[in-house]
Formats: sequence, C-alpha cells, structure tokens
Amino acid sequence: MALKFLNKKGWHTGSLRNIENVWKAEQKRDAEDKKLEELRKQIQEERERHEFRLLQEQAGLVPKQERLDFLYDSGLAVGKGSFIIGTGISYAWSFVRRQASVCE
Repeated sequence: MALKFLNKKGWHTGSLRNIENVWKAEQKRDAEDKKLEELRKQIQEERERHEFRLLQEQAGLVPKQERLDFLYDSGLAVGKGSFIIGTGISYAWSFVRRQASVCE
C-alpha cells in the first residue's frame, strides 16, 4: 500500500510512458533489422548473379565484358548515364560557351 507512488516516478518500468518508449524502440529496432536483412538478401543475390556471370564467361557462353555494369545497373546514375558517357558534359559546356558569347 505504501509503494503505490512508485508508478508515478519517471524511472519506473511499469509506467505507461516508459512502456510506450520501450515499444517504440522495439518497433524501430525491428524495422532496422528488416532493412538490414533485405540488404543482406540483395547483396547475396548480386553475388550469385556475378558468380553465375563469371561461370558463363569461363564456359564461353557469354562474351567477357570490360564495362563497369554496376554503375549502369544501379539507380544512382544521373540521367541514365548521360554524364558518365559524356554527352551531358558536352551539352553543359556548349551552354556555357553560348552564354559567354552572349555576355561579350
């Protein structure tokens, strides 16, 4: 009877606020674990595809490629590789030259 005030303390493990904080932390950890598992799965699939490609190249079924396919396969390339290839850069320089000639 005399210890009923303990659940009103901030450090008490049975208070609703602390239970809610623990639940939120668990949800966050579960989401992070799920994301990490998805990334592990993606990396494993990429390794398997790479190993399969190497086996095909060694068997002579597929010609060996010297390109860096991972740059083109990922969604990180800007404008579908236009700046990697150089067409976007030449367009940018022609625009700069045109602007410079107009200013003169």
